[in-house]
Amino acid sequence: MNGKLLVIVMGVLLAVTVAAIPAMADPGVTNTQITIGMSTALNGAASFLGASFKMGVETYLNMVNDAGGVYGRKIKLIAYDDGYEPQNAKVNADKLIKEDHVFCFLGNVGTPTTMAIRDILRSEKVPLFAPFTGAESLRNPVDRYLLHYRASYNQETEVFVKGMVEGLGLKKVAVFYQDDGYGKAVLDGTKAALRKRGLAQVATGTYTRNFENVSDAFATIFDARPDAVVMGGTYSACAKFITMWKRKTLLEKRQEPDPVFMNVSFVGPDRLALLLDKYGRNVVVTQVVPPFETGNVLYPAVAEYLETLRKYYPAGRPSFVGLEGYLATKVFVEALRRAGKDVTRESFIDTVESIKNLDIQAGNSISFSKENHQGSQTVYPTLIRNGKFILIGDWNAVRQ
Repeated sequence: MNGKLLVIVMGVLLAVTVAAIPAMADPGVTNTQITIGMSTALNGAASFLGASFKMGVETYLNMVNDAGGVYGRKIKLIAYDDGYEPQNAKVNADKLIKEDHVFCFLGNVGTPTTMAIRDILRSEKVPLFAPFTGAESLRNPVDRYLLHYRASYNQETEVFVKGMVEGLGLKKVAVFYQDDGYGKAVLDGTKAALRKRGLAQVATGTYTRNFENVSDAFATIFDARPDAVVMGGTYSACAKFITMWKRKTLLEKRQEPDPVFMNVSFVGPDRLALLLDKYGRNVVVTQVVPPFETGNVLYPAVAEYLETLRKYYPAGRPSFVGLEGYLATKVFVEALRRAGKDVTRESFIDTVESIKNLDIQAGNSISFSKENHQGSQTVYPTLIRNGKFILIGDWNAVRQ
């Protein structure tokens, strides 16, 4: 081989080698792809939440990837099932970081599972964007590697308690909650909202995560005769509790009205309404995304979600959890774009912190800072009517 030919061959080999090298030193980023991870509930009692959020994320990513990705990089999601169990989430996080070499995490489901991996994220310096949890303990103090899309449980319970006490004059509030970090976060938020008004909960009752052992809690709270019940659980347990209550009052022909049952957004609103069926009337769910019934008219992002979901998942059913996944991913991708072609984990976080008053056309304004890692502050209180969710403008509607 003569010298000139050798130079040409070596040049070609060098070009091929350079193309295969990741664009940055950070894992998960190459010239053609950004790999992100998710540990979520894909099986078990909370599987509707994990599967729905994941579908929402993938719906938006499919649209972005079909349009060429971000700076020519397609975004690849690797998702593992943790069954909504903290220990499984830790195993998944370790695998995603050390074997799959993900750039970051997106949309992990649950308070206890997110708490379980928080130290791993810090030690490995890997960001988690938009975990599906509203726990205050994951927001304050601010953790550099936790970046939230949604409003908090404290904000959700404040909206409801204000509506009950100041709107309807109801002061006897009980709390039914899952006995873990999630449920206790809802309990703490309710206590704070009541304390602000010189009140305290009249009763509490718990059940075990991933089970429906609600009988003891039901008996305790029923005996307290509350005006309202705040529920920090998932769809199956909360539906069982509400159904038991309404059947009992019907059977005993009680004259006093049932309490107002309020569920925070994590409950899985769509599945809750389905399970409640005829017992769902006037049950409240505080949402962190707009309802579909009016949202597709009032908020362009909701119409976009419905259209994009139909394109990529024709058999998929729209859901509040899926919409949250979609909108959170919309903000995530915007942050990637703003971070530029030479994105790193640290520059991505810095970029998120620089986002101010971003309008994603969902009725909320998205802003972050070094002191605030929660983008949206908006709560949309809704009421179940005929299996659908309507925005609450006047709290008197829950008694009609």
